[in-house]
Amino acid sequence: MTIHGILLYCYLLLCSVGALTPAWADAPSRIHHYRLEADEGLTTLKARACFNGAPPLYLVAESLDASTALKEARIEGSRRDLEPNGTELKLKGAARDTCVLYTVDISPSAARHERGGNLSGWAGDDLVVDVGRWFWRPQTLAADEDIRLEFVLPEGVAISAPWKRDEGRGGANFRAGHTPADWPAVVAFGRFKENVIAVPGATLRVAVLGVTPKIDAAQIAEWVRNAALGVTTVHGKFPVPEARVLVVPNAQGNEPVPWAFVQRGGGPSAQFLINHRLPAEAFVSDWTLFHELAHLLLPYIGSQDAWLSEGVASYYQNLLRARRGVITPLDAWQRLHAGFERGRKSQIGVTLADATERMYLNAGFMRVYWQGAAIALLADYRLRVQGHHSLDSALGGLARCCLPSDKTWSGREVLERLDAITSTSVFTELYDRYIRSEAFPDLSEVYQGLGLQVQDKELRFTEGSPHTALRDSMMSIHD
Repeated sequence: MTIHGILLYCYLLLCSVGALTPAWADAPSRIHHYRLEADEGLTTLKARACFNGAPPLYLVAESLDASTALKEARIEGSRRDLEPNGTELKLKGAARDTCVLYTVDISPSAARHERGGNLSGWAGDDLVVDVGRWFWRPQTLAADEDIRLEFVLPEGVAISAPWKRDEGRGGANFRAGHTPADWPAVVAFGRFKENVIAVPGATLRVAVLGVTPKIDAAQIAEWVRNAALGVTTVHGKFPVPEARVLVVPNAQGNEPVPWAFVQRGGGPSAQFLINHRLPAEAFVSDWTLFHELAHLLLPYIGSQDAWLSEGVASYYQNLLRARRGVITPLDAWQRLHAGFERGRKSQIGVTLADATERMYLNAGFMRVYWQGAAIALLADYRLRVQGHHSLDSALGGLARCCLPSDKTWSGREVLERLDAITSTSVFTELYDRYIRSEAFPDLSEVYQGLGLQVQDKELRFTEGSPHTALRDSMMSIHD
């Protein structure tokens, strides 16, 4: 997540949520069917939600704008309107196999209370809409249930959505899956074409939304592909089998990507607001894409432990760029060191737990991100010195056992799982040492062991240290 973007949208991490094995893989026996028809101007969605068997007692919508965006709702065959109570819509008197008809205003003017950094609005002639504004759905689905979403769109209009496509049906058909109903997500409608990128272990669906002048979607897709290949260097394949990448041009700012974030409602999805006016070379070395895709190495971790998710992403944003040849290994180490120094000088006298809890109130992001990255480096170093594992291999084990995931994890849960995978206590020992400590980790032993020396605030390599080979391998594609 870009720091610039965080300062503008402080709720972003609170709502950025993680993706367990999708429920549709178990072939649910009860499929509910939503038919969603968009008008020519992309201002309204007309929904016919039909339930297989007993309907839920009520439907919920994630957004606070859902009730005001709802123009009408009723049970099919009834003339009585259903009135929302906040984000709930009671289905009083609904019989088995009933259908609910409702119409929603999806125009940007209906968005007033968005959270989680959603991008609702027009991008050229393309429209981005918060899913929580129009998707009135059961709050939970049993293991044998799923929802098929069938979109009927004007001719020439495509959709970019976070859900898994409903195989064999073609067109704009998806399965909602079992991520929680309150995990945010967005969809985009417009005259774009999704680029499908295959990387080891995964398919990425990249949509570049419209802007004038047009940008090179193939060039953007290659930019995404390079970063995704960087993530595959961690343990040989991408950590989740499918992800959606949404690129929205026309951002203001001096950076290529002033604002970016990951959401996992419906499935893993990364959103990037880019300044398309900058030259292509500016995007090649930018860290943001590597950082956001690195978030998918972990399941969603609750905001109280954002230091772990943001720390791992901040650590890998440098390693992955070096592994892909975007920056040199020395540059990667220098950038890590500079980050550690920023973190060391931030939120002095505050514990890591307290700094994480308060970072949206006092913008203490440097301490949270870079202490998390320092802990990641300490864990990686200790595992490598022991000779059997690394942070790479630990995350590989986590991907095999637990990704994608439909639940919220605590930092402690993730670290205990990583300890079990590596048959060590490295991760929980670091957690116990630093979570309630006011001290930033001392990295002098790591620097000395890896042959990293700081002179006049600049970092350089030295030879003769015991683990220089580890230093080099950490930045190598062939680890």
